[in-house]
This record gives sequence, C-alpha cells and structure tokens, in this order.
Amino acid sequence: MEFNVAQLIKENPGSSKYYTLSDNLISSKNHCVSQSPVLAPDSDISLSGTAKMLRTDAGIWVTAELSCEVICLCSRCLNAHGRRLTVVIDEEYYLSTYSTNDFDIDEGQFISNDNILDLVPSIRDHVDLELPLNPICREDCAGICIDCGLNLNQHQCTCKKSF
Repeated sequence: MEFNVAQLIKENPGSSKYYTLSDNLISSKNHCVSQSPVLAPDSDISLSGTAKMLRTDAGIWVTAELSCEVICLCSRCLNAHGRRLTVVIDEEYYLSTYSTNDFDIDEGQFISNDNILDLVPSIRDHVDLELPLNPICREDCAGICIDCGLNLNQHQCTCKKSF
C-alpha cells in the first residue's frame, strides 16, 4: 500500500487528502503481515478502510482505520478459521530531508526520496499487535489428542487417558 504523496508535500501544512483503502494481500509472500505462527501460511488478508493524510511541517500525519480479515490457526485443534481485526493507525511520516535528534523514529516512518509513503510496515506492526496470542476457533474447542493427534472436535479418541 504505497501512496505517491508528492502533490500533498508541495501543499501548505494543514492540507489534507482522503483515501479509500482496499487490498488483498498474502501474508508470507509480501510480508504485509508477519509470519506469525498463529496465521495460516499463504493466507489471503483482505484490508479495507479509509485514511486521511494531513500535511505537517515535518511530513505527513496518517490517520487510518482498517478492517482486516485474517486466517488464524486454532491453538487447540490447529484448524484454520477467520478472524476480523480492526486496525487504527495514527502516525506521522517524515520527509527524508527531516533531521532530528529523536532516536525513537523508525526507518519505516520516513517518506522515500521518490515521495512514496509506504503503509505496509505500519499495517504489519498494528496487525501483529491485534492478533491474539492463542486464537481459538470456538469457545468449546476440544483440541487434539496429545497421544494420537486426532481432532477431538471431529472424532472420539480411543486412547487411554492417563491423568
């Protein structure tokens, strides 16, 4: 999700532009979303939402709200299931000529020399923060048998239970 912000950079601070965002991304191929173990490999990630880009004296402030559909792996039975996340981005991106002594500015928060603002690193970071550590497909998920690996949601296991 790259945006050419050359025209907005030429405008005075306080100028803004609105965008409608919609994209299908693939998690591990373009690294939009990290290769987290809770995500199904090579799953489609659909993003939609709006973004406002506001020209500041140092660069561009981006305020975006995205609805994101990801495919997670259940931490109990390992089945893939869909999960809807809401991602809110509220960050400033700086011009490449901006100099500061602030060491808290990440490299991904700079606009390229070609005036391209890339939202992918911010989206990746915010989606990672919204992902549950141990997603489950449903509250009553029985998981898998630790002895034979059978999915207990689909079949009854005949293994001896040792407690």
